[in-house]
Amino acid sequence: MMERRTVVDAAAKFYQQKDDVALEVLIGMRDRAIAQDASLKDDVEFEPKYSSGTMGPIDDVKVLGQRILNRWNKELYGLVCEKQGAASKDREAVLDSLKLGEAAVIAALVGCLLSLGLAPAIAAPVAPLIVRKFVWPAKDELCDAWGESLKVSG
Repeated sequence: MMERRTVVDAAAKFYQQKDDVALEVLIGMRDRAIAQDASLKDDVEFEPKYSSGTMGPIDDVKVLGQRILNRWNKELYGLVCEKQGAASKDREAVLDSLKLGEAAVIAALVGCLLSLGLAPAIAAPVAPLIVRKFVWPAKDELCDAWGESLKVSG
């Protein structure tokens, strides 16, 4: 099993270096690459090369990334705000991290995503995107605003 710190470091790098669209495409491309070679699921550094022959149209890859993001966003919302699952330690880590800054929230979400079973290679770009799009803008009223964003994003 991969070290959590390695996934957190990769997630922090993605947060700094990639915009939302780039992360959505990366998530979709990584998912497609992992479907072809399962050994990539733990490699948080791999940058898949786009190939329309194996991945399909780039717009479809981006939509796949958005669907993966939305699925794990809902899972995290359920864990943190609706107290679903038995991981109260993860829930408390996310809520406590809000006082410390975005990097701490990313680290807490990585821990949650890994405990929910998401592959490290997908968790690394998903965590910063969830923080940027859903958690940080709503940090003061986290669960109310996060729940509203889920209704809007489907």
